[in-house]
Amino acid sequence: MSQAPVYKDQVLEVEPTGIEPVADAQRHGAPIHLFGVWFSANAEIATWMVGLLICALYGTDLRSAIYGIVIGNVVGFGLLGVLSILGPKYGAPQMVVARLAFGTDGNAAPATLAFVAGVGWFAINTVFGAYALESITGLNYFLSLGLMLLLQIVLAVYGYNLIHVFERVSMWLLAAGFTLLLFVTFSKANFNVAFDPHAPVAVGGALAGFIYATALAFSYATGWIPAAADYSRYLPSSSDPRAVWWYSFLGCAVPCIVLEIVGAATVSAVPRVDLSQAIPTDAIAILLGNGTIAKLVLATVVLGTLTANCMNLYSGALAALVAFRVKIKRPIAALIVGVLGALIATGGGHPKEMAADYTNFLLLLSYWASPWAAVLLVDWWQRGARRADVLAQPGWHSGFWAWLIGLAASVPFWNQALYAGPFAKAYPQLGDLSYYVGFLVAALAMLVLVRVRRPAPLPTEG
Repeated sequence: MSQAPVYKDQVLEVEPTGIEPVADAQRHGAPIHLFGVWFSANAEIATWMVGLLICALYGTDLRSAIYGIVIGNVVGFGLLGVLSILGPKYGAPQMVVARLAFGTDGNAAPATLAFVAGVGWFAINTVFGAYALESITGLNYFLSLGLMLLLQIVLAVYGYNLIHVFERVSMWLLAAGFTLLLFVTFSKANFNVAFDPHAPVAVGGALAGFIYATALAFSYATGWIPAAADYSRYLPSSSDPRAVWWYSFLGCAVPCIVLEIVGAATVSAVPRVDLSQAIPTDAIAILLGNGTIAKLVLATVVLGTLTANCMNLYSGALAALVAFRVKIKRPIAALIVGVLGALIATGGGHPKEMAADYTNFLLLLSYWASPWAAVLLVDWWQRGARRADVLAQPGWHSGFWAWLIGLAASVPFWNQALYAGPFAKAYPQLGDLSYYVGFLVAALAMLVLVRVRRPAPLPTEG
């Protein structure tokens, strides 16, 4: 009888566990480690770009942008903290835990979307990181791209422990680099700048700008929710749920709130420049020039790309295993998904254009995550302390139908570059309400369906 590989806290061993629950003998770590993991995952240039687009694209005034950023992140990452608690409880990846609410068959669709989102953001972020590396070193773009891809794929193949250590060490360097960007930006920013009616998508006025700010911050946060339990599932089952929530929440919310505000402030720091179509390296060059400070910030961008993307790839591979139910090892899945992301990142020789188009597609794709999170939140609340076997959930559970109802209800409110729903067109002053509508409708539908479909209690013997 062969023994399971010794992994536990070994950093330079390839993680043997796939999507099956982690054995008790392999459990290790402490909730405090989640802060560094999530901090580094979000201390990256894509987070900064969210804030920049809020003001550059939608014309939002800086004060409204700040309020919206804070609200969207607090709500979004509050949900992530709740789902992170399920990692120690079940020892399984987030998309496996979702089977409790969706059933194995019903879970296939959201798992597929999580896979597409993971590999997509992996590709987009790699493009941004490769341009930053090219700017620093002068290497050919495709050579820079190859180096970025190699490092990220190695991290994802080795898996959980190496990613955890890499993220916790990188946190300090990322904090230093982005603090430098913060001081330079705030020294030039005008915090009293008003709504810009001439921005490319300045429809609906100041109120719409605030709603867009809240929605974009919330949608970015919900983009991480399908991976919430992936990075807490090795923690001992006895881990304090409150500590898991707080360290996950703060690790995400702190860098996102700060960096998104810095990105929003960047627009007022260079008031006569249209940044709505700029890629991050161009925007940084406009703000900082080409000197030492700019190179230090670009080096931070490269590191932030690695910290975010190894997790995008790792979770994307786990989601692929759940969605397609293929019998291959997790490291092989990570390698395959990494190669797929690499093909997308090349962009047919036009990576800048690909990055802009695919970013719009991924933002449109993000609409599924809000009603999905609502379903899991209601399921968690109703399940309470009761446990269940995440692997024995055949069929289509109530969560799948509640998710579809919430998603369908949100469509008229979608308001993106690739599609605007009828309600959004009729009331542009209300911005994008789809995330809130989808979440609330899915939560209500889940509450109703669980009660309707709950089996009647067996009669007691008299």
